[in-house]
Amino acid sequence: MDKKVLTKEEVENLTSIQEEQNQLISGLGNIEYQIGYLNRSKKELQKKLEELETKQSQVAQELEKKYGRGTVNLESGEFVQA
Repeated sequence: MDKKVLTKEEVENLTSIQEEQNQLISGLGNIEYQIGYLNRSKKELQKKLEELETKQSQVAQELEKKYGRGTVNLESGEFVQA
């Protein structure tokens, strides 16, 4: 085989391209990691929101049994029957 030697500039250019490619790949990996973390956080928050909605429904049912149908003014604490 016939071997040829690249110029210093050609090697530097190829090395620079390789380093930039490695940085971009690393950046993509970091983004994928963050996406995974955000997805897990989103699922946790959705679960907590569902639990809170269930609790809210239970409290509403308890208040309806005690006071009947109506609305509550949270600022004054007053119940207005419908």
